Amino acid sequence: MTVRPGRKRAGSAGRQGGFTLVELMVALVIGLIITLGAGQLFLMGFQTIRQTELLGNKQAALTFATETLIRDIRRADMVGTTPQIFFTGGELQVSFPNGGDTNACNEGDTVVRIYRLSNNQLNAREGWALSMAQNCGTPPSGGFEPLVSSFASGGFGYDDSATDEANGVWVINFSLLSGQDGETDTYAFRAVNRNAAID
Repeated sequence: MTVRPGRKRAGSAGRQGGFTLVELMVALVIGLIITLGAGQLFLMGFQTIRQTELLGNKQAALTFATETLIRDIRRADMVGTTPQIFFTGGELQVSFPNGGDTNACNEGDTVVRIYRLSNNQLNAREGWALSMAQNCGTPPSGGFEPLVSSFASGGFGYDDSATDEANGVWVINFSLLSGQDGETDTYAFRAVNRNAAID
């Protein structure tokens, strides 16, 4: 049978070319699976970035806070054979001579610093801050400024059983936020007062 232009074939009046309903549904299912996979990859990448940021904050907090406290404990003044380091009521008080690194005091004057956790949580993500105030000669009564955040509630203290105050050995404990759900990691480090260690 030959088809002439302008004439329709018999029996083809209701048929059109294209995809069937089943083919379209299969294509939609495949597209949905690909979209869900891409969404899952994006979500995993986003969570990884947040966790990496949290770990970076924790590392910065730990490094800065330990270096600052170790430096001040190491150079604390001696009265007789006792270093001027006191930990009471969640506050660490350290007295040391100003070697020109504190502009608020004259060189050689006694600088008194107090470290403690902030009174309030900064926010749920950053936790509490380790704060510091200083004064010349006498302990400061206010003016606490945050040094570093990412601390858990009650996350600043010392180990009374491992600390040897007579020999200037202090064991300081930090409890830092480690996750989004309030989990914490606890760290302990030793700081030695060089004047007490020499005696």
